[in-house]
Amino acid sequence: MNSRRGYPYGSTDPFYSGRREKKQPQRAGYGRIILFSVLAVAVLGAAFVFIARGKIFPTKLIALSFLHNGQEMLLLPDSRVVVNPRDTLQLTAVKTNGWLQWGIRVVSADVDVRPVMTSPGVVIRELFPGESFETPKTLVFNVLLWNQPIGKVSFLIQLDYKDWLDKANTTPDLDRRIEYLQKALQDNSSNILIKTQLAGLYFDIKHYRDAERLYKEINQSGKSKDISEKLLLIYQALDKPDKALEVYLDLMQMTNDQQTFGDFLAYLKKKKSLAQAQSFLERHQRDIPAAFRSQVMVEIAELAGARKDWTGAAQAWRNAQRFGMKSADVQYNLAATLMQSGKTAAAIDAFQQYLRKNPNDAKTLALVAGLSIKAGQFARAKAIYQSMVQKNPRNKEALVNLLALAAKTNDKAGQIDCYEKLLRLDPDNPKYLFNLSMLYIQQNQFDKALPPLKTLAAREPKNVQYLKQLLLVYQKLNNAQGQANVRLALARLNPNDTSNLDTIYSSFAQKKDYKGMQAFFRGVAAKNPNSVNVHKYLLEAATKLGDNKATMTELQQLIRLEPKQKTYHRLAAYLYEKEGNYDAAARELKAILKIDFKDKKAQQDYVRVMNEQLEHGAIKGKPRPPAGKETKKPAAGPAPRGPAAVKKAKPKAKPARHVAAAGTKKAPKKSSKTAKKKVQ
Repeated sequence: MNSRRGYPYGSTDPFYSGRREKKQPQRAGYGRIILFSVLAVAVLGAAFVFIARGKIFPTKLIALSFLHNGQEMLLLPDSRVVVNPRDTLQLTAVKTNGWLQWGIRVVSADVDVRPVMTSPGVVIRELFPGESFETPKTLVFNVLLWNQPIGKVSFLIQLDYKDWLDKANTTPDLDRRIEYLQKALQDNSSNILIKTQLAGLYFDIKHYRDAERLYKEINQSGKSKDISEKLLLIYQALDKPDKALEVYLDLMQMTNDQQTFGDFLAYLKKKKSLAQAQSFLERHQRDIPAAFRSQVMVEIAELAGARKDWTGAAQAWRNAQRFGMKSADVQYNLAATLMQSGKTAAAIDAFQQYLRKNPNDAKTLALVAGLSIKAGQFARAKAIYQSMVQKNPRNKEALVNLLALAAKTNDKAGQIDCYEKLLRLDPDNPKYLFNLSMLYIQQNQFDKALPPLKTLAAREPKNVQYLKQLLLVYQKLNNAQGQANVRLALARLNPNDTSNLDTIYSSFAQKKDYKGMQAFFRGVAAKNPNSVNVHKYLLEAATKLGDNKATMTELQQLIRLEPKQKTYHRLAAYLYEKEGNYDAAARELKAILKIDFKDKKAQQDYVRVMNEQLEHGAIKGKPRPPAGKETKKPAAGPAPRGPAAVKKAKPKAKPARHVAAAGTKKAPKKSSKTAKKKVQ
């Protein structure tokens, strides 16, 4: 029933206010009878109707009627409604299954219900002063009939995403803020603003996986530059290069930004190998905006070139040109790639196309000339180098290349011309001077070869190679003085070189300048005292000069260096004997016999020297101690030292006794035979 009469919630019925009618003057009895009759009929009819439809007294609740935020809301028994603390609520009617409403009350164990039953109602938050509602709260309305419950309805009071978002935006605590945003997102899972704020907080505290999940959900509703940039940073932080590269592709499609494209290339080459980077660009070239297509081809070409995939690089350079890259550098790189791949003819054509726009590129001209040489096109290469030299006579590189070409084609005149021009640029270059002199020698232009060789020899007087070539030129020019000077210099540098020493010796000998010979070779001997040839030259010089002392000195050196050379011992014995030093002479003869005991000349000379020693000793009255035991024949005089020495060397031979027994001038002959027999 919608009637609000007799709807007590306390001592006063808020839905009904009765008024008393003024007492009327009493009418006639007939009128009262009629009135009472009508009323009786009405009461009986109403009773009949109520009895027919239901009960007179209520036994259960049918519904409670509320105004929720100004909108009528009818709640059935035991129903539960979710409301927000910001909502307004007013109880407007109680509907039961009974006719009479006396004794009906609405109560709540949670709050005072009177503000709810008062127009215009109450804000739910005001029913719970100080409550934050961060935990949902239940509000139950019980309907009683004379303190007996006949029904109830309940409200679940909880915050919605707006409340949680407001709390998140007002709290300084980062953890609480994240918690509030999470609850807001639970209440409104499709809200982009909440997801964006919460993902940003996850990113700030480096919870990258949670941030990634939310940003991906946001992007599903429509990709944006800001969200994609956040995802890119997350994938980079998580080291997920494949995911990051996918985001880069999205960003380039959204922005067409050159900086983004450059960052993409840098990241790609940093995270991927050369082959992987090249493959990625080849697979995704259509996913990259057309504005960057030519640059993509350039990158593919450079990656292929770095991998020495020259075929792939050349194709990529061609594609770069096809997509609008008209830079001369692209043409140059295409030519260089063709050159690396061994396609010389195609490389020459490509370089020539480049040179049409850059005719003064000397390095490329030289490169084309080099390729022309490789292709056997020597005339073209020569023409290129000559044109470069004509444009710039100081182009050293072109001259060097032209020189190499002349050498390759055996063009001696061309080589000479190049060296002469190079020496104008670098007059002190020893390589140029020497090579030019060699070319002059090969061309029999000895007079032209002389100046550069003299210059080199003057700068490096100890360079044997320069001196030898200079000596050759002097010989060809019949310059005796020059030859002598060079030979002298060579001899000083290399005393062991007998060819030079012999030449110098011959020069002194021809002039019979034995003093000069002696002075020169003494200087050589001082530096090289173990040179046999030097002491031979000194021996001859001393002999020619009659310098016996010097002669003996050189003999001693030669005997030291060649102790088994009998000639030196024999000559020394002769000089000692001539001086009367028979002991020394006998010593040298004994040395010969040690070398060759069958040497008859040494045997004879030894016996003679011993006899001379005895003879000179007897005449001068210089007796000598006996050499050993006396023989049967009396000795003519004291035993000489010589035979004793021989006896020491050869114990079986006893020449001293035979020599002593001779006693006459004929004795030496007899002693000689005896000595000969004993030595043998």
